[in-house]
Amino acid sequence: MEQSDDALIRAVAAGDERAFRRLVDRHGPKLRAIAGQFLGAGDADDAVQDALIRLWRHADRFDPDKAALSTWLYRVVVNRCIDIRRQRFRWPWRPIDEAEDLPSTEIGADRMLVGAETLRDVAAIIASLPPRQRMALMLATVGDHTAEDIAAILGVSRAAAEQLIARARRNVRDAMRKANHGSD
Repeated sequence: MEQSDDALIRAVAAGDERAFRRLVDRHGPKLRAIAGQFLGAGDADDAVQDALIRLWRHADRFDPDKAALSTWLYRVVVNRCIDIRRQRFRWPWRPIDEAEDLPSTEIGADRMLVGAETLRDVAAIIASLPPRQRMALMLATVGDHTAEDIAAILGVSRAAAEQLIARARRNVRDAMRKANHGSD
């Protein structure tokens, strides 16, 4: 039977490295995916590593009555992503040519080109969103989190989280419409 996060964090607080590795294996990939979309590969590793170091050092301070461990970890990573972004004054988005899953070669070259251009446009639009809208949108789509989870991660009310997601989606949709009308 798999140990709960609460049991593992108690073991980590007692200095159990194996429990820490289990938590890293359990949560690390999703944290890395969110940070990677927000910052790019190198900076994402830094953000996730900072969160995990904080988990190791402060496991004894974690209060499961205040938040789920996953929520706390996401919040630390989100805050670290925002800090890194502020330090660099840029929001790099993963270029389409770095995408892991490339389109099927069975699709015609003309359709692939249009698809790649559309993805680049969407990536640029998402990169230009205000930071909190961008993070809320990524947590909802890439992280597959609920509005309630996003609210806890971002430290806002559920209604505010829903508004951030809705505004982000509306801004992306409006910018895509504008781009499509401008190319007619």
